[in-house]
Amino acid sequence: MQTSHQCAFSQSSTSTPLGQQRWEPYILSLRPNRIEYFALPDWQGQGSVENMKRTMKAVLVAVMILAALTSIMPSAKAVSRSPDMAKPLPGNSIRIALVRLEDVSPWYALNPKRLELLRYIADYLASRHVPFQVAMIPIYLDPATGIRIGIDTPDDLRVKEFITTIHYMISKGGEIGLHGYTHQMGEGVTGDSIEFSNNQHAIEGTVAYMAARVDAALAAAKTADIPITFWETPHYTASPEQYTYLESRFSIIYEPGPTNHRTKEPFLRSSSNPATGKVCFVPTPLGMVEGPKQTQSIVLFADDSHRQILASLFFHPFRERLPSSDAAPSSPEDETGAYLERIIPAFQSHGFVFVSVTQVRKQLLAKTQSHHAKAAQPTLP
Repeated sequence: MQTSHQCAFSQSSTSTPLGQQRWEPYILSLRPNRIEYFALPDWQGQGSVENMKRTMKAVLVAVMILAALTSIMPSAKAVSRSPDMAKPLPGNSIRIALVRLEDVSPWYALNPKRLELLRYIADYLASRHVPFQVAMIPIYLDPATGIRIGIDTPDDLRVKEFITTIHYMISKGGEIGLHGYTHQMGEGVTGDSIEFSNNQHAIEGTVAYMAARVDAALAAAKTADIPITFWETPHYTASPEQYTYLESRFSIIYEPGPTNHRTKEPFLRSSSNPATGKVCFVPTPLGMVEGPKQTQSIVLFADDSHRQILASLFFHPFRERLPSSDAAPSSPEDETGAYLERIIPAFQSHGFVFVSVTQVRKQLLAKTQSHHAKAAQPTLP
C-alpha cells in the first residue's frame, strides 16, 4: 500500500506560490512495503538567512512526519512471520494425500447393500487412481443383542461375502490394516467404545491384554487370507507400554503417535524388534469426514496452497452413497452423502497425489538413508 503525505508550510508574501513550487516525489525503499511521500519544495528567490530558516523548519517537520510513519510501520522481521507472507510452494513440488476407510467390520455384511457400497467406493477410488487404506475390525460385537459376526468364522455365508469384498477392495488398490480386534470393551458395541486403556494399571492397559487380542486379530486375518499392512488403535487409546509393544509388532501405525496426538506429519521411530525396523506413524490431521460441514472445510483446505500439514483424512464408508436410485438407505444410520466425489477431485485439481501408507514409509526411509549417507561422507581438508 502506498500512502502520500504533504508537508505544510507557512507562506510569506515574497515566497513562490504553493501551486508553482516544484514537488519532487521520493520513494523510501522499505521492504515489503513502499511508503511514498513528497520531498521538500525547491524554494526559489529567497534570501540566504530567510531561506535557511524556512528550510530548517521544513526539515524539522519532515523528520517529525517520518518518525511518525516509521513508528506505525511493521518491522521487516515481524512481516516475515506473518502467515499471509508465506512463500508459495514451488511449481514442481508434490503434495501427498491419504484417505482411510474407517471401522470396516463384518457389520457391513448384515446388509448386502452395505457390501455393494464398499465395492462401489473401491471402484470409484480406483477410477481416480487413488490408493486407499481400509481400517478393518475383524469381529463385530453387539452384546446387548447377542450379535457376533467375524472373519474367524468363514463358513458363515455373510462372512464369506464380506471377505470376498475385502479381497475385491485389495484388487482395486486398497491396503488393509487392523483397527483393533473388536473395537469395543465390556458391553460396548463395536466401533462405539475403546478397546484398550491408557491406564497401565488397568487390565485393559496391560501388554498381556493387548497381545492376546492382537494375536487373535492377526490369526483371524490369516484364516481369511487377508494381508495386513498397518495397525490403528481404536480411538487412538492405549498405554505407553502397549504402544511400545505395538511398535515391536507393526512397521506402520496409522495414527498420530503415542506422545502427541496433534502431530501433523508422518515420522519414524526406532523399534526394539530388529525384524520390524523403523516404525512409521502416519497421522490424519484433517480428521474425520462426517457431514457437509467437514467436507466443505476439507475442500477449502485443498484450495489453500499455504497449508503445510499432511493432507490425510478418514471417513466411514456408510456415509457415502450408491449412485443407483434403487439403493436407498435401509435405515437412518445408512444415511449418506457423496463426500468422496467432492473431496477427491478437489485435491487432485490442486496437484495433490494420493499415496498409500506403505509409500509414505518407504519415502521416509529413503530420506533417512540419504541423510545418513551424506553425513558419513568424509569432509575434505
